[in-house]
Amino acid sequence: MHKIAFICQPEYFRFCYEYALNDIFDVYEVPYNFNMTYNDLSYLENIDADFNFFFRGEFVPDELLRSLKGVKINLSSEPFPRHINNKLNYSYDSFKRYFAFSEIRNKKFDYVFHYDEASLPFLKNGGLLLSGSIAFPVATDIYKPLETEKLWDLFFIGRSTNHREDYFSYLKHMYNFLHIAHGIWGPQLVEYLNMSRICLNIHAENEVSWEPRLQMLLATGAFVISEKITPNTILRPNIDYVEINTPRELREAVGYYLSHPEERRVISENGLTRVKELLDAKKTFVNLISDLEENRYPRFEVRSGNLQMKSLNWIYRVMNSTIKCFNRTG
Repeated sequence: MHKIAFICQPEYFRFCYEYALNDIFDVYEVPYNFNMTYNDLSYLENIDADFNFFFRGEFVPDELLRSLKGVKINLSSEPFPRHINNKLNYSYDSFKRYFAFSEIRNKKFDYVFHYDEASLPFLKNGGLLLSGSIAFPVATDIYKPLETEKLWDLFFIGRSTNHREDYFSYLKHMYNFLHIAHGIWGPQLVEYLNMSRICLNIHAENEVSWEPRLQMLLATGAFVISEKITPNTILRPNIDYVEINTPRELREAVGYYLSHPEERRVISENGLTRVKELLDAKKTFVNLISDLEENRYPRFEVRSGNLQMKSLNWIYRVMNSTIKCFNRTG
């Protein structure tokens, strides 16, 4: 039986694997935060996992990665600039996250996968040749429909941002709206999702992206209204969830679908079926491990980025230094 270790912040990533593999592999969960040192995590050497899955591996101490004998895989989870219809879609925030992630070029990972395939060309231009993309799966034995009373009209989990509040402020005045920033996950979160008539997926910033939150919501049988996400072959807008593009469209969709429960039911059943068929955690990780054993993915490779990316890197660092200087001087 293979040993599998998940090294991550469980509150954010446990939904990808929670109990899904325990009857197939010897599974270990290693809680991790960005301030941890090699000494905090060195017990991973004693676990001696055959496959080590890291989330946010760009912050993992180099010494730890060099000491592990098993296969080291990073599952990249942050929104980066991405090409949509041959046009680069980005924000300052996604550039900032990319440049933080780019430190992974100095890390000894065997494989690196990103959750959103549309960002792979951008990463390649920066000299980061990833092993491929993996849409984050869902532990569907935990994140599932429950028979519960509907107590909330609207539910959202995630931090508040100016962009999100542009979408939420009217709705929070007009409806029974529950917004939880953080602090719950697993079965407790599943209960809240099932007690809500409509769940929302709104981006943190004004850019098209694909939050893995979306498939987690759909796995519980939730009816979801979402901002436009990165086009992909898995989740289908207006079939598995309802897509909107403006705060006004969101207000209109909420009013309509609260009055049409049968239409909510049909769409939510589509989304649930789609996630169970294509993003079930057990299937995803079993297939991934099998493919890794058969060498079906390229190893993570680092090259020199093209001139344009080097220029962007220089501009970003100048801007970042200017912002820090401004903040220090008031």
